[in-house]
Amino acid sequence: MALKQPILVGGLGLSATLWLLDVVHVNIFDSSTLLSAMAMGTGIWWWRQRDRPPVPAVAPKPLVADRSAVEAQLDQIQTLLQTLTTEAEAAEKSVSLAPAIGSYQQQRQALASALSRNQLSVAVVGAARMGKSTLIELIQSAAVVDGNLSQLSLAEVPLSREKAPDFSAYDAVLLVTDGDITESSLALLKHRVLDGQGVVLAFNKIDHYNGTDQETILHQLEQHMATLPTPVQVVRVAASPRPIKVRCHQADGTVEERMEPAPVVVESLYSSLTESFVNQRSSLVAATTLRQAQVLRHDVQRELNHLRRDRAQAQVDQLQWVAAAAAFANPVPTIDLLATVAINGQLIMDLGKVYGFNLSLEDAKTAAGTLASLTVKLGLVELSTQVLTAVLKSHFATYVAGGLVQGLSAAYLTRMAGQSLMEYFEEAALAGNPTHEISWDAMATRLKSAIQKTGQVRFLQSLAQQGIERLKPSPALVAAE
Repeated sequence: MALKQPILVGGLGLSATLWLLDVVHVNIFDSSTLLSAMAMGTGIWWWRQRDRPPVPAVAPKPLVADRSAVEAQLDQIQTLLQTLTTEAEAAEKSVSLAPAIGSYQQQRQALASALSRNQLSVAVVGAARMGKSTLIELIQSAAVVDGNLSQLSLAEVPLSREKAPDFSAYDAVLLVTDGDITESSLALLKHRVLDGQGVVLAFNKIDHYNGTDQETILHQLEQHMATLPTPVQVVRVAASPRPIKVRCHQADGTVEERMEPAPVVVESLYSSLTESFVNQRSSLVAATTLRQAQVLRHDVQRELNHLRRDRAQAQVDQLQWVAAAAAFANPVPTIDLLATVAINGQLIMDLGKVYGFNLSLEDAKTAAGTLASLTVKLGLVELSTQVLTAVLKSHFATYVAGGLVQGLSAAYLTRMAGQSLMEYFEEAALAGNPTHEISWDAMATRLKSAIQKTGQVRFLQSLAQQGIERLKPSPALVAAE
C-alpha cells in the first residue's frame, strides 16, 4: 500500500519514538538540545534575511501582445473552466455554478471573436474646455474621405477628480491639452502606455500663444513624454482658432479692419493618429483583448479558489486537531514541536495539491522547517501559550493543563500556518504563478496578516473551548494525576 502522507506518518513516528526513549531515560535529544536546534534554525533564517542583498527595483515594461499571446491566454482560461467544471461536479455544486461557468464561456468566445475586429476604440481625454468635442467632429469629418481615420471609433472621456475613468476597453488614448500637463495627466499616460494602449498628445489652441511661448510649452511637453516607457508623439493643433484681424488698405488711402476665420491646424494630428493608432491596429487590438482575457482568467481563478477553499479549510481543521492530539500526548515539553513541524509539512503538501501546486516531498520538508522558524520569530508560541494558560488555569491540574496548553498551542500554530498558506496559494494562483518555490517574505506577510485579523484572544478562547472537549482526559486520568 502506498504511503499517502509520508511526512505526517514519519514525523509523528519520530515524535513518538523520542517520547518513548525519554520515558526509559535514553536521552538522545534532551529538551535543551531541541530548543537549541529550533533557535539555530530561526537564527539561520534571520541571518539569511539580514544578509540578503536588496533586490533592485525593476522598471515596469509596457504590455506587448500579439495574436498568439492572446490565444495562449484563452487556452489557459479554457483549461481553468474545465478544471472548475470538474471540481464543481466533485463538490456537488454543478447546478449552483452552472450560470457562472456559462457566462465565463460566453465571455471567452466573445474575446476570441474580438481579435479579428477592424475598428479601434479611442478615448479622447482632457479637462473641460480643451476642445475635445471639436477635435472629434474634425476627425469624423476627415474620416469620410480618409480610409485610415474611418477605422477609429472616438469617444469623449472627461477627467474627474472624484472617480478615475475606466480605460480598459479602449485601444488607444488621445489626450488633449492647451498647455503644460499636470502630474496626474502624466501618470494617466504612463499607465496607458504600460497597458499596451496607443497614446498621442495633442497640444491644442496653439493660436493662443506667440511663437516663442509655443516652442517653450512644446519643449516641456516633449520632455514629459520622454519620461514615459515608450515614445509618445506630441502634435500642435488649432481645432477652433480665433479669428484673425485683417487690415485692408483702400484706394483712397484709408485702412479697413475686419475679422476673418483662421485656418484650422489639424493635418499633423491626422498623420499622427494614422501612424500611432491605425498602423499599429493588430498589436493594439491584441493588447486590449489580452488585458480583458487576463481579467476573465482572474475571475475564473477566483471562482475556482472559492470552490477549493472549502476543501482546503476542511484539511486545515482536521490537521490542527491531529497536531493538538500529538502535542497533548507527549509529556516532554518540546517534543511536540517535532510533530507540529511534521504536520505542517503534510499540510503544505496537501494544500499545495488542492490549489494545483506541485510540491515535492523535499520541498514540503524544507518549507515546514522554515515555517516553524517563522512562527518562533513572530512570537506565535509565546502568544498562544500565555493566552491559553490563562484560559485553562481553572480547568485541570497543572500537568494536564500543561498538556492542553501544548496541544491547543499546536492546533493554533497549525491553523495560522494553514490560513496563511491558503491565502498565499490563492494569490499565487490569481497571479498565474503556480510554482513549487514559496516566497518566504510573502509568506511572513501573510502569517502576520492572519495573526492580526483573527482577534487573537477571542479566537484562542474559542479554540480552547473546542479543544477542552476534544482533548480533556478521562476522569480516571485526572484522578490519577
